Amino acid sequence: MTTKACPRGHGPMEYQTNIKPTTFRGIELEVTVKEHVCPECGLTAADIAATADVQQQIAEGYRKKKGLLTGEAIRTLRQAKGLTQEELADLIEVGVASIKRWEKANIQSASMDRLLRTYLMGDCPHDAYNGNRSLSLPRIKLVINQFERLLNRRLIKKTDKFLFVAKYLWYADMLAYQKLGRSMTGAAYAAITYGPQLNNYRDLIDAIKASDASTAEPLSAEEITIIEHIAGTFPEDRMVYEAAHREKIWQENLTGHRIPYHLAAELTEI
Repeated sequence: MTTKACPRGHGPMEYQTNIKPTTFRGIELEVTVKEHVCPECGLTAADIAATADVQQQIAEGYRKKKGLLTGEAIRTLRQAKGLTQEELADLIEVGVASIKRWEKANIQSASMDRLLRTYLMGDCPHDAYNGNRSLSLPRIKLVINQFERLLNRRLIKKTDKFLFVAKYLWYADMLAYQKLGRSMTGAAYAAITYGPQLNNYRDLIDAIKASDASTAEPLSAEEITIIEHIAGTFPEDRMVYEAAHREKIWQENLTGHRIPYHLAAELTEI
């Protein structure tokens, strides 16, 4: 932090954190302001970083009071859906610059907010990457728990990066989509060097581990049958890992790109 001197010649200013009221577009808000204050004359001065932070607070506070998605919520929901900023922009037919601004301090219109909610929070009927279901972290945990019971071992380990777990989940979601027309968990999957993996898995793993499976929609009899079939076919981790690597729909996908659910019909190892 740079020390500032009072421009009125009173010496060093104190760096303080203060809560101040403000009004934005007719809405009363409170913001936390970090500023330099002269203890003698009360003159205040904020640096550029602090000013940007206040602008962000105002935008987020306004959106909360108006019932709009905050920038943080847009970013979190987008990542949970497995969408890049460019992909979300394409879905709602806006420029990617709009998505970037909305995830920061720019406020979206009410109509744009409704559109964002449709794609980020609803069941989009043509969602090629989530299998016609909204992402549910508790349901991912529920499916993993079912596999653990059938395989008689823990799949989630303390430092686990879902190297093997993701393969079981991938087959479960893909087969459910193929047979039932809908994935089990709403997860999106990407082709990476180590096979199919949850898209943005680094952002999801801790949240999945902490999720409460009891809050998830119960598995149907058909879904349980699919999980039983997968567990019976791949009783060992290495078996599901190697099988996933033999699947052409992983081999022929570009590294880092998501694997669309319609390719489930081309699975060959199960």
